[in-house]
Amino acid sequence: MEPSLLMWGISTFITVSGHMTDLCDDNPPSLKHAVYKALEYSTGTMLNCGCERGFRRLNSFMRCAGNSSHASWENKCQCVRTSSKSTGQVTPRPEEEKAMQSLTPSGDQGKLPGHCREPPSWDHEDSERIYHFVVGQTVHYQCVPGFRALRRGSAESVCKTVSGKTQWTRPQLKCISDREDGRFPADDEEEPEASTLTPPGRDASRPWTTAGTTDFHEHTEVATPMESFLFISEYQIAVAVCVLLLISALLLSGLTWQRRWRKSRRTI
Repeated sequence: MEPSLLMWGISTFITVSGHMTDLCDDNPPSLKHAVYKALEYSTGTMLNCGCERGFRRLNSFMRCAGNSSHASWENKCQCVRTSSKSTGQVTPRPEEEKAMQSLTPSGDQGKLPGHCREPPSWDHEDSERIYHFVVGQTVHYQCVPGFRALRRGSAESVCKTVSGKTQWTRPQLKCISDREDGRFPADDEEEPEASTLTPPGRDASRPWTTAGTTDFHEHTEVATPMESFLFISEYQIAVAVCVLLLISALLLSGLTWQRRWRKSRRTI
């Protein structure tokens, strides 16, 4: 079915059901090394009935319908074979599939009133499910296996209406490799300066400086004794000059006194 016809059918189905539900214009934000999942689906949420290659769907979508006390999925998805050739189903990556399964609530868990649980799978279902969320829907994020979460705030996103437009809140979640350092930068968008990073294979307890800084310190260590020597030499020269001036003053005083003594003797 063409996308335009599908959206027309979705709009008609919502209107006929008795009330208008606002659909979210965009998908939830994508995070690196993380997947999102809705634990409960609000009434009005729709799921495309996707089929693997070689099969076609009988219904276009499923819809979570009901009231504030009870809700369930309508229009169950079914896929029928269209070709005898082998199917070429594209399977999701193992780490993403494990993360999605861990987010899916089990049958023992309770559900919120007026919300639908994760719909059961159907035969020959496509590997990726495409949902059409409604305003107020919350999705939860989780890091894929091999990565762990550094979290400052909530690891969830909510579809809201702002100034007449729908948008998703930004989840405060960052996933890093299990082998990386667990410190979180001062700003999510800022990266640490190169001079403070420790290169791979180097002991983090030892300080790391650039080549220019090392040369600067080496030059400083060589120049320091020279400066001390010059300072001492200038001090010695100054002392010697003062001593010479003092001796000269004493000699002049002695000569002056001698001349006065001779004159006084002649007068007598």
